Amino acid sequence: MEYNELIQGFTDRYGIQDVSTADGVTTFEIDEIPVSLIHDETASSVTVYGEIGFPPPDTDGSFGGLMLKANHLFTGTGGSVLCQNPETGAFAVFRNIPLAELDLNGFCIEVGKLVDQAEYWRKIKDGFLQAEEEAEVSDMSAEIEPLSPNSFIQV
Repeated sequence: MEYNELIQGFTDRYGIQDVSTADGVTTFEIDEIPVSLIHDETASSVTVYGEIGFPPPDTDGSFGGLMLKANHLFTGTGGSVLCQNPETGAFAVFRNIPLAELDLNGFCIEVGKLVDQAEYWRKIKDGFLQAEEEAEVSDMSAEIEPLSPNSFIQV
């Protein structure tokens, strides 16, 4: 199928209303996941791209390290690639699919897989963020008050 036919069939099938298309990029949201479909006419392919969100502010980069390990031989990504957008800093997951391999049903399955991956990694990211927030609160509650002269023990 042709790219525009796939997009039209997909948005019709799922009743997606807020669709934007410019310069070969179609954007919309599924389950609060921003999705972009990027048409590469030269390669006759489509890249399905789902944004995970912004990284937790961890100082050791443990979430980024986890993502890199998941990319290894696609063991934790189901064939997709995890990345960080150099312009925005947001993490994302994407996969490139040749148009010759797609019909509408196959396209819907591929988009669904990618959205599932984005949701999975968003939950992991949110777990890291929650753990960091809880650790920060825990650290603040463990602060020790400065000693006053009356708190010294005579020996």
